[in-house]
Amino acid sequence: MSAQLVDQLPHPLQGGVAAIEDALDRMRVEAWTGLEPGVVRELAERLLRIEARVRAQQLAATRALEASGLAKQVGATSTGAMLARSFGGDRRAGEAMVHQAKALEGAPATEQALAGGRIGAKQAEVIAGAIKELPDDTTAEQKQACEDTLIGDAARYSLPDLRSRSKRITDQFRPEAEVDAAENDSLEAQEKRAWSKSQFWARPNGDGTTTGGFTLPDAQADMLTTAIKAVSAPRRDHLRDHPGAQPDGGPDGGSTASIYDRDLDHRTRLGMGFAEVCSRLPGHLLPGRSGLGATLMVRLDLDTLVRGVKAATLSTGTRISASQARLMACHLGLVPQVFGGRSLPLDHGHEQRLFTRAQKQALAARDHGCVFPGCDRPPEDCEGHHWRQPWATGATTTLDDGVLLCAHHHRLVHQDGWLIRDTADGHIELRHPAAGTWQRNHRWRP
Repeated sequence: MSAQLVDQLPHPLQGGVAAIEDALDRMRVEAWTGLEPGVVRELAERLLRIEARVRAQQLAATRALEASGLAKQVGATSTGAMLARSFGGDRRAGEAMVHQAKALEGAPATEQALAGGRIGAKQAEVIAGAIKELPDDTTAEQKQACEDTLIGDAARYSLPDLRSRSKRITDQFRPEAEVDAAENDSLEAQEKRAWSKSQFWARPNGDGTTTGGFTLPDAQADMLTTAIKAVSAPRRDHLRDHPGAQPDGGPDGGSTASIYDRDLDHRTRLGMGFAEVCSRLPGHLLPGRSGLGATLMVRLDLDTLVRGVKAATLSTGTRISASQARLMACHLGLVPQVFGGRSLPLDHGHEQRLFTRAQKQALAARDHGCVFPGCDRPPEDCEGHHWRQPWATGATTTLDDGVLLCAHHHRLVHQDGWLIRDTADGHIELRHPAAGTWQRNHRWRP
């Protein structure tokens, strides 16, 4: 074959991609329903291996693109962004592919195993990461032994087990005592990083539910998961009497219906277990803020507690049903407060420099949070402020002399000399010295 004819042939990679496209064009997704289950399983497993082999080619192509600098030439911020713009739109996935492609560059045997369909992409990521973390004094022979061992382990270990095994891979060339110490040091560093990455967020949906998410260290996540699974186990009936359950002898005359019935979706069951765990948190054992503690206070009338005639309110402002309030009273206990004629809690504090926890709880029941006009800080974010006269000039630390202010507005009141007064209806009003209008916080009070 002449050199001119060879030059006209497509590159093997171009021909390979074209052949894959041609094969996929001849495969119809609706045809799977007519095959025997055993055949479908065999083909599905083969497709998983094909997917791994294609992933290896994707990573190799991505690494070549990164080295070429093409992204900068076409005006993209990065190779990952350029790939996302070309197809899929997922920039995070594109950046992850660049990262994995670079990692595999230091683990050529792992990349070949992926290209041969012997391991999956996640397994390759774990192995490449372990090889990258080997000590600097690791020889080439030791590195190769570690890589070959992990590739072999991937065939029999689950992904979490492979990840744990990779943390002790230096046992291939080091004494056990050294491996133990290295593993412990690695875990301590990982746990420290995990704590700094911890996150929590919650967003009310406006329909009586709240959606949220979190990132936790593995150990604490395991504690939480274990507790939730224990509470939500289908075989247990101790959660039958929740707010959404049917009472005994329901409309159908059958047995009690529980939200923890066995046919519930697994995630729904766990979500309900999570809610139950939250409702049983030992608030008296948790650290508090501003002297109010970590326990949510429930404001309710005696009629609500005894007969369940109307809704109650948490210190955060969330409204709850009478039945939920009585359930919380049963599980968590109540902070007893006696209310006077103006719906003010009677003084049950002591004369001292700082407001006691009991006094702050009473102020929270009256003020519902920071009293500064327009502020939405809850009681847990507030401090007690002597508003009638400063402590140094003879003030007494009593409820009659206290108001709740968040840290920001507490400083502002002192700096600008805001005037404060109480009113006939028991609410607090403030006025700037240079303004003539008294204002109050129009927080909703049920």
